Order: sequence, then structure tokens, then C-alpha cells
Amino acid sequence: MATSSPVQKPIYKRSQVLPSNYHLPEKQYAAFVSIGSEYHVSEWFESKEEAELERRCIEKQLSYELIETVEGEGFYPERARIIEEKYQASGRTNGLYTGLNSLDV
Repeated sequence: MATSSPVQKPIYKRSQVLPSNYHLPEKQYAAFVSIGSEYHVSEWFESKEEAELERRCIEKQLSYELIETVEGEGFYPERARIIEEKYQASGRTNGLYTGLNSLDV
């Protein structure tokens, strides 16, 4: 009997240029892209601009912008929907969500 596991969204994704050190004036830079527990690191570059270009290339290869994460939807999206519905139903227009739950508790 074969079981199939559903494809899970990664929790987070990060994309940045990292220096080889923070305390010395002479440094090198590397592109760093992580999607969940998967890491992609480039070789070291002499300038930050070169590493930034490599970072964008890695993002394009991985379709970084198209990957949805749990962090992007919020950990409790149903809670946000409920609060927004209560805000709309209350007739408020001031942007304050404070005290919405005290009405029906």
C-alpha cells in the first residue's frame, strides 16, 4: 500500500548578501538564499554588487518569488479573517481592532 504525503509549504524563505566578516574593512561577499531548510550559497565575490547579481540569478533559478510560505500567509490566517469580519460588522472606520472580541465573549 503506497501512501502519498501532501506537499507542504516551507515555513520561511530568505534572500540576502552576506559579508565574509563584519569587523574588518576588507571583506568579500556571498549570495545566500534559503527556502525552508534548503540553502543555496554562492562563491565569494570581491564586491557587493557582484554578489547581489548572483543572488538575483539564484532567485530566478529557484523561482523564489513564486514560492509560497506559511510565514507569508500568517500562522493563523483564519484568525485574521474572523477579526476582519468582526471589524466590518461593527461599522468601525477608525482602524482600531481593540475590543472586538469583548462584544461577544
